[in-house]
Amino acid sequence: MNWKLSIWLAFLCSCAPLTSVSETPAAIQGQLDVTSWDFNQNLPLSGEWTFHWKELIQPNTLVSKNISNHKTLFKDPPSPNTFLTIGERWKNKYEGTGYSTYQLKILLPETAKENIYALRFFQTGGAAMYIYVDGILQLELGKVGKTKETMVPTRSSGMIVIPHPNAEINILVQISNFYHDDGAFWYPPILGLYKNTNKQILNEAVRDSLLTGALLFMAFYHFVIFLFRRTRSLIFFFGLYSFVIALHSISLNGDSLYYLFPDVPYRLAFALSLIFYLTMPLYLSFLNLLFPDNFSKKIINFFIITCSGLFLFVLVTPSELGSQTTFYGLFFSILGLLYSIICIIYAAFQKRELALPLLLIQIFLFVSAINDTLYLYGVLNYFLILKYSYLSTVLFQSLILASFFTKSFIKTEILGKELTKLNESLEKTVILRTKEYKEAKQIAEEANEWKDKFISLVAHDLRSPLSTVYSALTIVTDKDSTEEEKTHIFKQLFVILENAMSTVEHLLNLNRFNKGKIHLNLAQIKFLGMLQPLIDSFSLELQKKSIQMDFPISESATVYADKSILIEILRNVIANAIKFSNPGGWIRITFLDTEKFTEITIEDNGPGIPLERQKDLFYKQMTSPGSQGEKGFGIGLKLCFELIRLHQGNIQVQSEEGKGSRFTLEFPKEKLR
Repeated sequence: MNWKLSIWLAFLCSCAPLTSVSETPAAIQGQLDVTSWDFNQNLPLSGEWTFHWKELIQPNTLVSKNISNHKTLFKDPPSPNTFLTIGERWKNKYEGTGYSTYQLKILLPETAKENIYALRFFQTGGAAMYIYVDGILQLELGKVGKTKETMVPTRSSGMIVIPHPNAEINILVQISNFYHDDGAFWYPPILGLYKNTNKQILNEAVRDSLLTGALLFMAFYHFVIFLFRRTRSLIFFFGLYSFVIALHSISLNGDSLYYLFPDVPYRLAFALSLIFYLTMPLYLSFLNLLFPDNFSKKIINFFIITCSGLFLFVLVTPSELGSQTTFYGLFFSILGLLYSIICIIYAAFQKRELALPLLLIQIFLFVSAINDTLYLYGVLNYFLILKYSYLSTVLFQSLILASFFTKSFIKTEILGKELTKLNESLEKTVILRTKEYKEAKQIAEEANEWKDKFISLVAHDLRSPLSTVYSALTIVTDKDSTEEEKTHIFKQLFVILENAMSTVEHLLNLNRFNKGKIHLNLAQIKFLGMLQPLIDSFSLELQKKSIQMDFPISESATVYADKSILIEILRNVIANAIKFSNPGGWIRITFLDTEKFTEITIEDNGPGIPLERQKDLFYKQMTSPGSQGEKGFGIGLKLCFELIRLHQGNIQVQSEEGKGSRFTLEFPKEKLR
């Protein structure tokens, strides 16, 4: 994009409308010979005009089309002839303000009577003019006077139609200027065929209208964008820059200004002509925001303070004083352009985005400003191009900004999509982490629950044997007990304490399981040899409820398991069977070898388990009072389920209310592990 802009800007600069006037005839000592001029081209009436300082000369034949009773205005006799070049400032020889008369004799070709001519006069800051052609007052621009109080300045232009003139015409211009320090006849009038001049005026009016309209539109456009993007101050500064140069472009063409506002005060028109003082601070502020590393804030603040101060001085002082700032305003504007060119060259070497096209824009503006300044002071006779370079600059800079913001928008859109993806990824991560947190929380809660279960299990498994020991010791200390009874009780106490110690060891193993530190010591276990001592430890409970325990198991029956954990599983299941068995009931333990599993079944004829409780029997802590109100902690079966899972086995329940329960423990065979 940058190289395309650069080519177009270079082309525009090369096509600057500069027309050479080296062969154009010029007036010599108040006379201009154009007998050989081709009036298909308009002719500037430049050169030496007869000049009368501080005299308002009366024409030889005083006939006015627009002003009556002019014979009383100018009674002073003319002074000896002196000559002054059009564009030469009065203050170079006389004073900056005052009044004078210019005269010029024009020698036309013999064919002049066949055509209709037009004589066009341009605005001169702070001046008023009366223009006579062959002694007839043809045009009034403001009101001519010999003092500031009697004159009325204007910045408007005008045109005089000269139909079928004689071969010689005389032009007399009375001019006064007390409102501008740089008084003079600034720009030479233009003589040409009426149709060409009228067409030129129409074309200029159309161009100037389009120029001003385009600048105002661009200003409005950037202000609207700024309303929606208040963080981008460079848009605001560029909008202000466009608005200021739009106002200045109106003042450059006085005809447009006075056509739109016929009664506009000269003071306002004068202020608009110098409002360009503010363009450089606004433009440098815009460039500083675009290239913050290449522009100095101190230097930009200097331009802001200096140029704003100059324009404020213009607003508060009389126009003849304010006009003295014109040179300084032009100087600081050109200096600011030169500074911006240096900074952007540095940015271009750093390969900053947009630097190269903006550099060409700056060079184009700089050349235009130099041209118009030299034209204003009569050094060059080319015409003004700055107002057209304004439009070119704004359009190209708008194109550059559009490109810049389009890239920013695309980048923002891409970042937005990436951010959406990141948000989605973050949401998934949050969901995953939340799930992990919930799982960790559940594990922590289960660990805490296991701790409570362990404490309860200790109390549950040690309370019964300790109670039995306490009861047995009470019997032994009874004086009525025989020695045979005491011996039998001591044997039972020995078995009970031995089983209690084994229980403590098993519980310690379970604690290690709860902490994840348990390791299975799998081996082939003689099942009956392990079961008999376990049943003996429940002898008192069985006797108390008169429960018949039946376990028809072969002595050769073996199961592949961890002995201590298997004992704990059987202890819990048998304890539950005793707890829920009715007095005089029965409990049966059977053993069955299948192809894949060893099945151990504990069956009772107790009250059975309700169907709705069976589904959660191994997954939740559930407790119910026994057949004689025995209390429990509801952790045994869930613990058994976890312990059997360590063996890659399973536990199942079959129960019907009123008919008892049947628990089946399945342990895989050794060869299947």
